[in-house]
Amino acid sequence: MKGFLKIIAVVLLFVAETLWANPSENPLLQKGWAALVKDDENKAFGYFWEAHEKAKKDNNNEDRAEALLYLGICSYGSSLEKGLQFATQSLEQYKMLEKSNSKAAKIGRYRCLQLISTIYSRQKKYDDAMRLSQEVVAELRNHNDQSGTLGLAYTSLGALYNLKKHVDSSDICYQLALVEFEKSKNTAYLPTSYCKMGEIASRKKQKEISFNYFNKALSLAQSSNNKQAQVNAFLGLGNWYLDFTSNLLTAENYFLKALVIAEKLSDKTFEIKSIEALIKVKKQQSDFFEVSQLQNKVIQIKDEFYSFEREQIVKSLEVQFEVAEKNRKLKLVSAEKEVSKLTNYLLMSLLLLVFIVFTALYFFMKRIHKRDQQLLKTKEELVVLMEEQKLLKEQQFQNDIEHKESQLSAITIQMVEKNELLDEIKSILNKKEPNSEAELKKLVNKYTIQDNNWNHFDHYFESVNKNFYTRLKQKYPEISANDLKICALIKLNLSIKEMATILNISPDSVKTARHRLRKKLQLSTEENLTDFILSV
Repeated sequence: MKGFLKIIAVVLLFVAETLWANPSENPLLQKGWAALVKDDENKAFGYFWEAHEKAKKDNNNEDRAEALLYLGICSYGSSLEKGLQFATQSLEQYKMLEKSNSKAAKIGRYRCLQLISTIYSRQKKYDDAMRLSQEVVAELRNHNDQSGTLGLAYTSLGALYNLKKHVDSSDICYQLALVEFEKSKNTAYLPTSYCKMGEIASRKKQKEISFNYFNKALSLAQSSNNKQAQVNAFLGLGNWYLDFTSNLLTAENYFLKALVIAEKLSDKTFEIKSIEALIKVKKQQSDFFEVSQLQNKVIQIKDEFYSFEREQIVKSLEVQFEVAEKNRKLKLVSAEKEVSKLTNYLLMSLLLLVFIVFTALYFFMKRIHKRDQQLLKTKEELVVLMEEQKLLKEQQFQNDIEHKESQLSAITIQMVEKNELLDEIKSILNKKEPNSEAELKKLVNKYTIQDNNWNHFDHYFESVNKNFYTRLKQKYPEISANDLKICALIKLNLSIKEMATILNISPDSVKTARHRLRKKLQLSTEENLTDFILSV
């Protein structure tokens, strides 16, 4: 019994949250909202579901998201699980709107979070509910919220803090909720908010203030025809008379007015709350028979309440089924007229598509094969051409080397023969024969000039032995021109006698020159000069 009463208390604490902002200009959503305000939940559910199916068909994500939100609002009173399912689906739809309509997506997201917070509270998931409502407050408190979501979030937090016995925090949240509702002049939420402020003032023994709040709530609820708010206002005034005047008759009168209205509401928690208020009066009047009658009525209503919840779930499923059947029949009627035509069209299109695909594939493969054959042939020709070019270059290079070596050998032999000739002429002159002495000396002087011969020698030697002189000069800067000639002749692997003949000096002079060269090259006695020169 106590556990059920606690559930009812939580339900009543969040009853204001069943009054959400008026939907968009969608006619079906407006009709559903009008039916929901009149407490005709079944009719409202039908309109909301029809709006959802139409938005789904039209690919209108914004209307679909809002329809799912209102299906959740309409459903969670009878089935928390179904309400949570619709709220979650709505949240996913609003997430899809973030790129196309970020403002609507943001407002929709926080409306969904607040609805989920309300459902969590009814499921006694108080920590999760508080976390969601705090997230809503954190995001919307610095924005000009016109949807009433921020005020509802403050109301939720006020109820949750009250359950946790954090009275001061609860009062602050209710006051902030009132500020939000008054700022937006939202008549749907203000009556319940005034009632809550009246309860706070009553607890603080603020007699006049609490009375004014309850009267403002009643006046606004009657002018807006808000039946649930009227019940809360009458109950608040009845409790005010019990607390401050002990006027049992006046209090009873207000409780009876609340009961008359509550009996017509589909949410039986209002009727239970009105009867329990009357029980409190009857106990003070010591009318225990009436107390017993009223308690039996409460038990009966509770039993009917659970049956009503199950009935509402069944009705919502029936509405979904009826709307689905209606849409299905409409689709069948329109589809039957074109089934045969569409089938033939699809078949012909499929055959044509298959033919086109296979034809395109055939020519494509044929083209690829032809291209591969051409590419392979080109590659083979290129390889053969490159091989021929390589052989040609190697042959040309070898011919150049052989030519230069032959030229070098010829020059060397020429120099040897010339100097041998000159030596012979000198020997004749040394015999002091009387004939042509002056002419022979002139001839000797002419042929002993070797600059041109050496220029030709150097040219061919360098072409065969690239940078030979340069490498020696870089490594041994003190080496002379005559030393370089000795090195070149050693590189040709000539004997001392042959070198003496070419240089037109004695073999001893060649040996002396080689000795000086060893010093300049910093060779030890163990190192062979010829091997060293050949390695350069």
